[in-house]
Amino acid sequence: MTARQLLSLYPRAWRARYGEEFLETVGNGALGIQQIVDIISSAVDAWLSADVRHATRPANAVAAGGSTMTVRAMICRTKNARYTTKDSLIGAAIMIALAAIFALTGNAAARGGWTVTSEMLKTLSFSIPFSLSMPFWLMKGQPWKAQVAIVGGTTAFLIVIGYVAAVT
Repeated sequence: MTARQLLSLYPRAWRARYGEEFLETVGNGALGIQQIVDIISSAVDAWLSADVRHATRPANAVAAGGSTMTVRAMICRTKNARYTTKDSLIGAAIMIALAAIFALTGNAAARGGWTVTSEMLKTLSFSIPFSLSMPFWLMKGQPWKAQVAIVGGTTAFLIVIGYVAAVT
């Protein structure tokens, strides 16, 4: 993905006010996974944040200091991850523990005769724990609203997919 493609995820007012500066800040080079996550998280935050909506109004943009919204985009310029080895280990532990819980609960559901639930839990025993571990490493430092929207939306989407896969 390119920075120009990811820019389309931001609200129209944000793009109009900060789009060119964003593209200059991020650059034309290849984006790493951490940069893509940062940009997507910032876009979700831009949609959810009243501060962003307020600052992108023409009368308020000058008062807000003009380029203050692109400060978060500066993170995207770096190739260095913001998480530590400890953060990665915490994320891995959460993922492994949740995967075990999903698998064991799926096996218990199968023994109890809950076939659809069992299949769904077993199907999701990697993807949902992975998604729920992201705030501890991949999304570390992102706004909590963006984390909730991305992780919650992904989890809900995966549950729907798991249910459809289990029923069919």
